[in-house]
Formats: sequence, C-alpha cells, structure tokens
Amino acid sequence: MGAAPTDDLPSETRAQFMVLQRRFVAGLPLRWLEIRDAPDSLSMRSALHRLCGSAGSYGFERIGQCARAAEALASGESAAALAQALRVLETEIGLLQQP
Repeated sequence: MGAAPTDDLPSETRAQFMVLQRRFVAGLPLRWLEIRDAPDSLSMRSALHRLCGSAGSYGFERIGQCARAAEALASGESAAALAQALRVLETEIGLLQQP
C-alpha cells in the first residue's frame, strides 16, 4: 500500500483514511474493466485520467504513474506502446489485489 500520506494524521483520521484506501483498492478491478473495455480512446483517456488522480490521492503513486503513462499514449499513434503501458498498469493493479 501507499506510505506517507497518513504519517502526520491523528490515529482516528489515519484509520479512516486506511478504510478509504482499502475501498479504493477493492474498486480497482472495476476501474480496470472500464479502461480495458472502453469503447473509444476518449473514454479510455477519461477513465485513465480519473484513476491517475484518485490513485495519487490515496497514496498509490505507482498506479498513478502507470495510469498517467497510459493516458498519454491513449490518443497517440503507437498501439503497441499503449498495449505495453496497459499491461504494466494491469500488473500493478494485480499486485495490489494480492492478499
């Protein structure tokens, strides 16, 4: 999980934030399906953009970076580069799903 965003919070607030982090992680499979099954590049970019922002807010910088990289490629010319970026994102999401 992400580290530092809770370090300076009171323990009760930290506990509440951790609940939100767990909800975020639990929702990642649905977010991934939204990205993977997007009907067009605009929908995909939008889903990736939302994931990028929320991942950073919850302390999951690596997910945010992967989503940002894929978002930048989603409207470009290289389908192969986008596919690779999406594989990396899927892998990172999978790692968070492991117990």
